[in-house]
Amino acid sequence: MSGAIDFAGLHKDAATHLRLALMGIVAHLLNRFAEADEELCANFPFLREYQEELVQVADCQDIDHTSWHRALTEWVGDTRDLPLVRLREAGLGSLAIDLLLTLGLIEEDPRFAALIDPGRSRPTLGALIALWRKHGGEDRAEHVRLAMLGLADAGLARVLDNRVSRLDWEFVVPPPIWDALGGGAPVLEGLRFAPVGNLPTLASFIASEELRARVQALPKLIAREDSIVLCIRGPSNNGRRTLVGCIANALGRPLLASAQSVLQDREKWRMAGTLARICGAVLSVELVLSPGETAELPSLPLAPVPLMLTAGRTGGIRTSDGRPQTTIILPAPDVEVRSRHWHKADPSQSTGGVRQLASAFQLTSGNIYRAARAALAHAALEGRAVVETADVRAAARSLYDARLETVAAPVECGEATEFLVLDEFAHTELNALAARCRHRETLARYSGPAAGAVGVRALFAGPSGTGKTLAARRLAQDLGKDIWRIDLAAAVSKYIGETEKSLDRAFSAAEELDAILLLDEGDALMARRTDVGSANDRYANLETNFLLQRIESFGGILLVTTNAPDRIDKAFARRMDVVVNFRAPDELCRYEILDRHLGEHRASDELVQEIAVRCSLSGGLLRNIALHARLLALDRGVPIGDAELRSALVREYRKIDAHCPLKPALAAVG
Repeated sequence: MSGAIDFAGLHKDAATHLRLALMGIVAHLLNRFAEADEELCANFPFLREYQEELVQVADCQDIDHTSWHRALTEWVGDTRDLPLVRLREAGLGSLAIDLLLTLGLIEEDPRFAALIDPGRSRPTLGALIALWRKHGGEDRAEHVRLAMLGLADAGLARVLDNRVSRLDWEFVVPPPIWDALGGGAPVLEGLRFAPVGNLPTLASFIASEELRARVQALPKLIAREDSIVLCIRGPSNNGRRTLVGCIANALGRPLLASAQSVLQDREKWRMAGTLARICGAVLSVELVLSPGETAELPSLPLAPVPLMLTAGRTGGIRTSDGRPQTTIILPAPDVEVRSRHWHKADPSQSTGGVRQLASAFQLTSGNIYRAARAALAHAALEGRAVVETADVRAAARSLYDARLETVAAPVECGEATEFLVLDEFAHTELNALAARCRHRETLARYSGPAAGAVGVRALFAGPSGTGKTLAARRLAQDLGKDIWRIDLAAAVSKYIGETEKSLDRAFSAAEELDAILLLDEGDALMARRTDVGSANDRYANLETNFLLQRIESFGGILLVTTNAPDRIDKAFARRMDVVVNFRAPDELCRYEILDRHLGEHRASDELVQEIAVRCSLSGGLLRNIALHARLLALDRGVPIGDAELRSALVREYRKIDAHCPLKPALAAVG
């Protein structure tokens, strides 16, 4: 056998490196207890197996920890992509690494626990001090103590119970750390690991030319300044996480994606940073921030790792260690970018079909792919290979978002809008509103940057029962979009700031899903601001001010209905692009409304005309009359006739405590 340790024939990877490093710890244990060798091997017979393996691997009989460590360092050479090497480059000394490996040795073979610290299943700080206090030739117990505390602070080791005296602290290596040291993918709740091969490339990232030019420069910036924190802001489901993966791929690093819950748990956050360092990964955190909220990033224990954040357009981000930040905004895609996403999501579409879908559905990039998958499935169920607009419309309705569902409810449009009867002016304004919604993106390009967001804001004002909600459903039908009604009971909170947060989440989700947002009885939220006489007045005005700003920046379609337009703050009225005034129906409209709601009937046309002329009722009340007449006819087993219609009319006047204005001979019925 040769006289020098040589690992030249071994494959150089993380698992082999960790195994050799652990065998160096075994060599130290055997040397440490050499004076009791025979007795030791009798009490711990498994050690003979390790002795034989040491000799076989090293091709040498004279083995000690120092020579083994020297040979291992020569074998590693200039290789830097090994986990233990990354820890050393992060500032971990050889003593700390040997202590970490000692703890890990028990993870590999629990039989060593009784050798290191008899009677314990995990080594204590006192036992580790006794074992390694002469590391490096000096007898310095405090070095071991400080090194162990440093491992715990970095998340590399964990104290099982710190309520006992410090020398009795038992240490363990967290399983995700140990898996990562061996080259495995770390598994920890709230973390997702993606190797480089699974990450998208920058060449595949779809964006405008201007944005692509900025994105292409980011990997070089991060590689040069690894202490920079990159923050990617914009709507959710709009390529923020995809861009993080593209940059990590360009850096040649895997990605360790973290949920915000990890950031809020100090122990998990430290471990996430350490895992990123061990794996040589980019660490990303997905933040969900409401207006007025600030997320603080605690410092990471080891040398800085590339850190990227994704967040919406609101909220603040602060680093506790003063790391500089650079921000890039991913706006909602325009029609050209959406066309490219649709083509990628469904290559079978023709150029004209792709353009039509991109124009009809102003979805974020992620929602385009979700909608495309659902639309393909819908078309397949119908026996078609090519997706049609109706398939995408049905798929878009399934793209619900919890942010919207918690404070709003979908409005079923159905076919009920056939009962909508408006005067000529309201009808013209409603058609103009539909046109503005269809062309809002093109119109915004001609308006210039001062116009603000590309959204459309409309106010439907008029007495109750004049068709405001029905008109909103009609608009949704014409545009082929879903409509969600804000539930004021769910949105408004007694806690300061919560109303603004819930409304902001709903507005953001509606923008990303290209859904119409309906704020029914909007005067409840848009009331005039008052003089500040108390804290309640101050906070009420703050809610109004927030809503003013959010409506102005809203990029979707917002419909506000009110019965009392005079109660709405003038600042809201100024921000409305379209105002449709719904007036009480005249005689001709009342006749048409009642006739449509009655459907098939045998009531005389003279009676219907008489009701339309003499009864100044709203469309909602006429609907109630027709429904009750239908009920009476069903109960009697006959079609709707004059008797049923007269009875229903008199009943409705009794409900509103008013006198029926028909001729006495007709009014006497019922």
